[in-house]
Amino acid sequence: MPESHESPQRKKRELPTKKNTSVRNLVWAIGLNIIVVAIAAVVIVGLGRSDRDASSQAASTVNVGESAARASEALGFRAADAEPGGWSVRDAKMSTAEPPYWEVRYTSPSGALETLLQSRADYPALAPRIRGEAAKSGYFEIEGTECANLEIRANSNDNDAENTKGASGLVCSAGETTLIIYGAGSEKEHAALMKETLDRVKK
Repeated sequence: MPESHESPQRKKRELPTKKNTSVRNLVWAIGLNIIVVAIAAVVIVGLGRSDRDASSQAASTVNVGESAARASEALGFRAADAEPGGWSVRDAKMSTAEPPYWEVRYTSPSGALETLLQSRADYPALAPRIRGEAAKSGYFEIEGTECANLEIRANSNDNDAENTKGASGLVCSAGETTLIIYGAGSEKEHAALMKETLDRVKK
């Protein structure tokens, strides 16, 4: 008689039971919760640190002298590198878009935001760079340089209008460039920063 060969039976795939499915779902849920909490912690801590440290590190990380030297080469005029005592530099940047300009933002001794704009362009071309609507008034001279006061009114559609409230400034023609200083600081602070800026530009 021929030998009978028993073919091995295929193992039946184990069907998921209610118990297995519940455990698997629980593990997935816990894992996903841990991932979400970890991501949220990283985002919250990261953003908090950035917001908190941005203002305190601005003065220490910006070297206005070096930045102005690089801007001078690119823009073709001597970019002002004023840094009067009691003032701190928040940031400095240049733009080669029309009209090309150099901009430095300061914290004044009173804690107000003051902005310096400098360009070869004349005042009407540079004025749109000012946050708010600026109007000239009262011409005078600072150390032999022709200047005018600026009255600045916040734009109604400006989301950051609070920073422009009560802002004023000065505009002076210094050789080949136009200098604008504006912000929420006092007239005395505008004048102090402008005098220092003129001294640096005329050197």
